[in-house]
Amino acid sequence: MVQLEIQNLTFSYPNTAPCLNGINLKIEKGEFVVLCGKSGSGKTTLLRHLKSVLTPHGKVQGCVLLDGTPLSQIPNREQAAKIGFVLQSPDDQIVTDKVWHELSFGLESLGCDPGQMRLRVAEMANFFGIQTWFHQDTTHLSGGQKQMLCLASVMVLQPEILVLDEPTAQLDPIAAAEFLSTVQRIHRELGTTILLTGHKLEEVYALADRVAVLDGGSLLCYDTPQAVAAQLYGQSHPLFSALPTPTRVFYPLQNSTVPPLTVNEGRAWLHTLFEAKAPRITKLPDRCAPTDKNPALKIQNLWFRYEAGSADVLRELSLSLPKGCIYALVGGNGTGKSTLLKAICGIGKPYRGKIEIFGKPLGKWKPGELFHGGIALLPQEPK
Repeated sequence: MVQLEIQNLTFSYPNTAPCLNGINLKIEKGEFVVLCGKSGSGKTTLLRHLKSVLTPHGKVQGCVLLDGTPLSQIPNREQAAKIGFVLQSPDDQIVTDKVWHELSFGLESLGCDPGQMRLRVAEMANFFGIQTWFHQDTTHLSGGQKQMLCLASVMVLQPEILVLDEPTAQLDPIAAAEFLSTVQRIHRELGTTILLTGHKLEEVYALADRVAVLDGGSLLCYDTPQAVAAQLYGQSHPLFSALPTPTRVFYPLQNSTVPPLTVNEGRAWLHTLFEAKAPRITKLPDRCAPTDKNPALKIQNLWFRYEAGSADVLRELSLSLPKGCIYALVGGNGTGKSTLLKAICGIGKPYRGKIEIFGKPLGKWKPGELFHGGIALLPQEPK
């Protein structure tokens, strides 16, 4: 049963050439569809046409049908209840000050019965694991927690269709994996129709029932993940290089079996392929750790909390980084990664500990000096 249908949709922003060209797409009820394409191919513009209040201003031809009815004829209240939309930036979607306020905001707006509202909010809080930070301020949440809250506040409305516009673009790998696992669980357990866009196809490609590829505003292909991969490889399309590694390894070998989409499937395929051959393993040389008596960054016994009386985000943290090296700071969602970077740059002030940049205490750097030849910071949020 076709639940969402896009018929010959063409759109152009004012005084520009069309950025969507005759898009035709049918999504069955309960399907998981991944929409992919290069930056500027029209993915976000297309998604915003699936909800009237988000449709951008411009010239439109064609229409979008929900259960056979043109979207323009469906009241906004009904659209809000049936179509859930999660934006790329959670700060653009969160509207209240507390987590539990955010969860109940949509239900209050729809005039939901208070008893039913409490039941739904409690159910979603437990489904998404939010109960431990249920009463926190939304401003104190990490990026992953904010995005999970946006998803929960949409799902509490029990929508039939969930639209996700690059929801993991600003999340670290751990938070992204947790978020996508939750999305997969929503699809599996609740049967919600899902349309998701993303650049990191390694993460989402294998989740899809069908994949749609946009290229220059036109629909290049729309089929199963395996069929789309074969078409992209046959056309030597640049997007093929973004597909999951097992799939990219498979096609150049011209195999006749079903292409693997996941690491587990790739492992099984390679085991079959090389069953009669013993691989030769070469040990990589050990890499010596760099030493530097004058480190670029030195942190000693750092303690940080956002408010007096609140829990410490950083506790007794010490770190020394030599010059000229690349280091990765990893950790779970909300473990203090962004907080540490802010402290190093003087944006947040620790209540105990020392930070030295190129041997000079952070407090002795002049306001206009630190970011001119000292430190460069690229924040998580582009704004």
